[in-house]
Order: sequence, then C-alpha cells, then structure tokens
Amino acid sequence: MNIGIIGAGLSGIVAARELVRQGHTVELIEKSRSVGGRLATRRIGAGKADHGAVYFTVRGEALKQAVADWVERDWVSVWYADPYPRYIARDGMNALAKQLADGLTVQLNERVETVSMESGTVVVTTDVATRHYDRLLITSPLPQTFELLADLSSQVAESLRELTYAPTFVGLFEFAGDTQIGADGIIDTDLAPGLLKIINNRQKGISTSELVSVYMDEAWSEAWYERPAKDTLLEIERLLTTVTGDAPIQSRQLKRWRYAQATDVWHEPYYKLNDAPIYLAGDVFLEPDDASGRTRFESAYVSGLRVAAAMRS
Repeated sequence: MNIGIIGAGLSGIVAARELVRQGHTVELIEKSRSVGGRLATRRIGAGKADHGAVYFTVRGEALKQAVADWVERDWVSVWYADPYPRYIARDGMNALAKQLADGLTVQLNERVETVSMESGTVVVTTDVATRHYDRLLITSPLPQTFELLADLSSQVAESLRELTYAPTFVGLFEFAGDTQIGADGIIDTDLAPGLLKIINNRQKGISTSELVSVYMDEAWSEAWYERPAKDTLLEIERLLTTVTGDAPIQSRQLKRWRYAQATDVWHEPYYKLNDAPIYLAGDVFLEPDDASGRTRFESAYVSGLRVAAAMRS
C-alpha cells in the first residue's frame, strides 16, 4: 500500500518505521523544517536546549524493549532516577527523533491544506503538491487535524472533536556563568506561581554552555497567551530570578506551544474515520488500561505502534 502520514512527530515516525518494515510505501509530510514535533531542541550559541519534551519515562513493555535498544546504540541515557529512571536523548530530544526517522521518506517544510476522498483514494493537497494515498494517518494536534478534515468531519465522533488543549510557554535563557539548578539540573517543586519546572541543559548533559529552559504551567500560559511576546518573556525572567537570583543572563528567547497538553484524553490508542481509510493517532490517544491518564512520550510511541498494526491489517 501507498500510505501517507501527516506529522513527523514521534507517533508518525514510529508508525512509519513499522509500516515500512512491513513492506509498505510510506511518506511523511511535515510542516516544520525538522522532524520531531515536541521532541524539540534549539541551538543557542555553542550550546543546546530542549524546549519541548524534557525527558521520558517507561511503564510498558513495548517502549521498554525499544529503550533497551536505544541505550545500546547510545542514543539515550538515564538522566536521574528518583524514584524511577528519567531518560534523555544524548544530544537533545530532537536528535532521537532524527535517529528514528533516518531512512524514512519525509517531505519537510510542506503544509497540508486539505484532505478529501476521491474514488476511494485519499487526496492530500499541500502548499507544494497534490498527493494520493491508499491510506492516511494524521498525527497533528486534534484542532489542526479537524481543520484538515472539514469535509469529512461528520465521520468523527463528536466527543473526540470536543477534546481541548492547553498552551505552554518556554523561556530559554543563556547565562554568563555556572548556574546550578537543583542537584540534577531540574527543579519542579516549591516554585513561584506560574513556574512549572526549570531545567539546566548543561547539568542535564546536552549543552556545553549554561542554557536554562523555563516551563510555565497551563493556567499561566493560558492567561498570558495573547499578550506581547516581549512582556511575556520579561515576566518569565522575573519569575526565574526567584531561583537564580542576580546571575547575569546573556540572551533570552521565547517558545510558544499552542497545543502542548491535552486537557482530556481518548481512551483508545488510535481512531479510524467511519467510512474512509483515514486514521488519527498521537499522544492524546491512550490505551484503555493506561493508568497515567495523561499525554506523554510513551503514549505517543504506543499510539504509533498500534495504529501501524491497524493500518496494515
């Protein structure tokens, strides 16, 4: 089969790898200039800072087996283990996405505009080309997915269309000298209101320079989302100084994630449209017995596996 996948984040990459392994022709379409989605790493000067997923944990057997292979390949390592291992990618989380996507066909910098059906074939129109597939997987955040499926919205359950997302702001700060953040490079408790977690990427082991990622919580990010970026960054910096004091900052950047975290989840690992060979997957799609009840790296990985199995059957 000729299969298209919209979105080259973790779910899309995992599904593509499985489908290629089964002998299918697979093409990923990604609007950004790199694969990875929220497995995002930014170069700042001589250093690197993760500004999407900070780390990942392992609960189930499927991811456990994959991580054992990644550790052997030296792609990932344990950052700290209190009370259970937090895994990080050796060169930043985006490096892991690129390693997993190596050898796959990926169309970067291509934005999908519409998805429709024509004589049993899925037609994907982008700002570059019109592409035809036997089956299609969409892994973008659900609000963006439903915009693409405007003509097919009646084939999606109303309860799925009602799921909502919360935004997240991440401030990236380059310090002039050593700036210790906790024992392991992370503080995520007893912070000023609005702060979710603070990470030192040098202590984490992915940066040669002192780059600190500051994650804001959902309520704060929602309240500040429409405010000017300059004001938002200044406020994040003010809150950061409650931890770092007067340590000099050399540069600062702001990352805005509109669909960072789903406020609810779908308790199946993927969704198929009623009368079209179109599937939806991603971190919001959890297995029914998933005890965590929240979106995360592992839910994205497992969703990719499960939807690939469904698509090839």
